[in-house]
Amino acid sequence: MSVLSPVNDSVLSERLGALRSARDWVPNVLPELERFIRTADDYDLFRVNPIQYGSAVDLSEADAIELFVHAAKVGLFEMDWLLICAYCPQVAGSFRELDQVHPRFQCAFCNAINDVALDDYIQVTFTISSGVRDIRFRHPEVLSVEDFYLRYNFSKGFIAPHGMTHQQLVAVLSRGFADIEPHEDRSFDFDVTAGRFEVLDLSHKLLLVFFADGEPADPQRTTVQLESGRFLLPDRPTAPRDMILGDGRFSFRQTADLSPGKHTIQIENRTDDRGRFWFVQYPFGFEPHLVEYEPLLTGKRLLLTPSFSELYKAQLVDEGESLQVSDVTFLFTDLKQSTPLYEAAGDVNAYFLVRQHFEILNKIIRERSGTIVKTIGDAVMAGFERPQDAVRASIEMIEELSQFNRTASRPLGLKVGIHRGRAIAVTLNDRIDYFGHDVNIAARVQGLADVNEVCISAAVMEVPGVADIVQSRPVSRNYENLRGIGQMMEVHRIAIMPTQA
Repeated sequence: MSVLSPVNDSVLSERLGALRSARDWVPNVLPELERFIRTADDYDLFRVNPIQYGSAVDLSEADAIELFVHAAKVGLFEMDWLLICAYCPQVAGSFRELDQVHPRFQCAFCNAINDVALDDYIQVTFTISSGVRDIRFRHPEVLSVEDFYLRYNFSKGFIAPHGMTHQQLVAVLSRGFADIEPHEDRSFDFDVTAGRFEVLDLSHKLLLVFFADGEPADPQRTTVQLESGRFLLPDRPTAPRDMILGDGRFSFRQTADLSPGKHTIQIENRTDDRGRFWFVQYPFGFEPHLVEYEPLLTGKRLLLTPSFSELYKAQLVDEGESLQVSDVTFLFTDLKQSTPLYEAAGDVNAYFLVRQHFEILNKIIRERSGTIVKTIGDAVMAGFERPQDAVRASIEMIEELSQFNRTASRPLGLKVGIHRGRAIAVTLNDRIDYFGHDVNIAARVQGLADVNEVCISAAVMEVPGVADIVQSRPVSRNYENLRGIGQMMEVHRIAIMPTQA
């Protein structure tokens, strides 16, 4: 059923005005966003995926992400960091600040133990501000029990397995939903088959798992009491059980055994709160698998978005934590002999040249969807989601600097290195930084480069499309001993010829 909550016109107008002033926008972007805010269903304005929104309105992914990052800054939307279970579409946690995100958690729905990384099951979404439209999904207590589970607690955009639709998947697994009011008793009859039968009450973060095996038995009955934030089974023993299912580890806090067949479950809600129940039957031999999603805004991509790092400087990783990144591309630069430059040109003139060079590099990095992580003296460390963008940026940097040298008081020579791999994101000196073996390799690869040369590791060169980018340029391949790394690595050298006047 389509539900539209009322719009606060004055607040919407004020915040759209602030968004309009924030930067230059592609034509029709803001009118289209206003139409979306006014006419979209409540659910569509809940946990908006900018990439899916951009696809629907013919807006590039980069522009759509920029739009929602700025829209959140002016208060049109609120940004949420979601922890998504890898083995079911459950939203295991929703946080307003990055420092509240923790990489290890247990899913309340399937009880899988999760260790997540910024580039897979940490998703960033945007929900309309309550001051603009106070949608129903900000108040889960008013939702039907089906919407509470399937729309509020489940992440959008997950792809059902085996070519099924979401509705078909729910029909296969679900045995019913029920709200049970305070101090109410209700009985439910089920035909339990071999496998796992589960009783969930996510309003209290509770899961009870029955393992059904063996021959069908006479009709059975089990009483389940909801009391003091836990399930009690007065007639049946329960025990915790850890299991390896598929590639995941699952820790079930309350399990019991029963035989397949007719089964009556009586729920006694002894609390002063409503219980929200879902009864689920998993077939025998069911093995959970990693959930796939339509394209989404990952935590990694947001951190590599320049406007995010500029607008949300206070959004940092918890100082006691680190967040893993499975695949990120790092670009390092260095200027040729900058120390003699300061001696020859003087501190003021040299600093002015170096600052101009930073402006050139920053402009190119932004245009290629990267972000500067930090500067180290006159060197730059930048991060990119796509290796192809980093390679294009490196070529453009050297070409643009050669153009700059035509009018500069002293020419500047740039050396660039690129490598991709794993890293950990941490907070250091009040900013997000990256550390790890592959970060060190990226820095060492840059150290091999000569002036007007880009050194690229084999891990970058093997990415589809990279060879096409550099095919018209002189490329040599060597095995290099990287200082401090202790291993020989294949490195490709791309010579960038300075542009002629």
